[in-house]
Parts: sequence; C-alpha cells; structure tokens
Amino acid sequence: MSRAGKPTDNPVNESLNGWMKEELYMDFKINECRNRDEFIAVLDKYVDFYNKHRPCYALGYDTPVNYRKRFFKGKLERKNTFANRVLSEEPKFVQKRRKQAHSADVSTFLDSCSGL
Repeated sequence: MSRAGKPTDNPVNESLNGWMKEELYMDFKINECRNRDEFIAVLDKYVDFYNKHRPCYALGYDTPVNYRKRFFKGKLERKNTFANRVLSEEPKFVQKRRKQAHSADVSTFLDSCSGL
C-alpha cells in the first residue's frame, strides 16, 4: 500500500483506517473486548456492517454488497477507466515536471529570440 512511516504515500488508505478505528472504538466498543474470541466476533460484526449496512458515498450511498449485486445484474454502467491508460516506468509527477521544465525552456528560448 505505501512505504513504512510515510502516511502521505496513500492518504485514502490512511483516512479509511482512521474511520474504521473510530467506528470500531465508538460504535462497536472494541476496547471492551477481553479475549481473542470477543475481538474476532467484533471484527466479524464490523465487516458485516461495513459491507451490508453502511452506506458508501463513493457508491452513491449504496452498500458494497448491494452495489456489487446491481453491477453484476447489469443495472450499472460498466466504466472502462483504464482503456486509455499508458503504462510507464516513470511516475506521472516526474513526467509532468519534465514537461513543465521543457515548456519553460522553450518559452525562455522564444523570449530570447524575440529580442533579435
């Protein structure tokens, strides 16, 4: 997911982990578990809640289980989000910086030529 000790690598996962911890402590009272079996039971309840009952904003306030059912019944449009993706060894931010630097170099060159 991300490098150890680098939460900025993956803010989405870090945020999700925070929400899950908050719900587990506040709503499911995980801190009151006294043994391994109680802990596992609470986690099982939470997974069931998360997948079957908790509405998700990214899914249009639907639950993951219901969204999946609707998707496989053909009620939701299939999006081919990776169709135009170009894979590269070089990260996008490096490509963007290189392009910006190139644009700046061309602009500087053109400015210097306009004075001739």
